[in-house]
Amino acid sequence: MTMTQYYDPQRLVREVQSLLRTYGLTAEPVTGEPGLAEAGAGMLLRGLGITPALDGVDALARAMDKPWAEADAR
Repeated sequence: MTMTQYYDPQRLVREVQSLLRTYGLTAEPVTGEPGLAEAGAGMLLRGLGITPALDGVDALARAMDKPWAEADAR
């Protein structure tokens, strides 16, 4: 029985950017193409048999860091 593996595509993008910078390359997101790098990371992960997904704890922490518009409007 194969266990499903998960990996955060945004984390993969950050790690690849860091790796490319060590080789002297500029690795910044393409202007006008939001989410392109994350979509590519997701495709790469799926192609390697890994499910692209946020870690539950990281997802909750990110959600808590962002203000809630509904609460701000009150």
